[in-house]
Amino acid sequence: MFKSVLCKGTAWLSAMAIAGTAAATPLAPFVLHTPGAVEIKFSGYLARSGDTGASPGIHEASFGAGYMTSIHELGNPANQLWRSGQDNQSISFLMYGAGDAAVLPVAGSSAHQVFGTGCTHLAFGCDGKIHLDFYLDKLSGGTNPGFGIGGIKASQRQGFRQLGGITDGELLMRWEFVPGLSPTTPGGTPVTLVQQLSGLTSPSSGFGSFLARCTGGPACGYFTSGMQQGGADFYGTNTMTSILALTAIGQNGWSARLSDPVIAQVALGQPSTLALLPIGAALLFLLRMRRQRGW
Repeated sequence: MFKSVLCKGTAWLSAMAIAGTAAATPLAPFVLHTPGAVEIKFSGYLARSGDTGASPGIHEASFGAGYMTSIHELGNPANQLWRSGQDNQSISFLMYGAGDAAVLPVAGSSAHQVFGTGCTHLAFGCDGKIHLDFYLDKLSGGTNPGFGIGGIKASQRQGFRQLGGITDGELLMRWEFVPGLSPTTPGGTPVTLVQQLSGLTSPSSGFGSFLARCTGGPACGYFTSGMQQGGADFYGTNTMTSILALTAIGQNGWSARLSDPVIAQVALGQPSTLALLPIGAALLFLLRMRRQRGW
């Protein structure tokens, strides 16, 4: 399940630094004066949920996990603000709670439109929302399992919002999908994930889109501007590609590859003093150089 300019992205990356309090060193005050658009890119894998049975409520259809790969200025991929491994940082994610509210065939095609919503099966832990949580970890000295041979299995999920090796870092931010891209279903269920899939349910090959709001974690202070459609903080699109069951990743229980660029607007009104990791310090230096040289 989750697009930022150098001077705008610095504040967001500083927020990541706050999450790593053990290594943080106070360096200098920083105030963000100008908002800007960013692209946050991450990729991972989807698996069918173990939420089965005849219990009442909308059951979770799938969940996903993976890693953030980069952050760059919207429309300018060459202007990288962060990448996986920079300053020994790794950011993992877990997407969970996605249920299928309605499935409709696409006329003249074998594809189906799948309108997603948060699962409501209380016995499984569902709370009616689709979640996307990000965790900050160390690339070296942290826990960063892969998904192939010897890697993490979908069956190792420990609960509604826990997956060993993925959710054991410092919580960076927690998103919740919100309505706004599609009307409610005929039964009145809010739609928070719109997908067109080759199958009847996720995970299948296809694509989708969502709106989300940041609801927890130190990075939320930089995105709670509500500048996307419907007052959301993020607009995301995703591409899903089915994985053969006989591959190493497929044998670990992952059914589709997930790739998600997300567009966000960096907010104003940041704290005046930030505890920055080396990544924040480096970007602050580049920001000053940019202003001095008129880049």
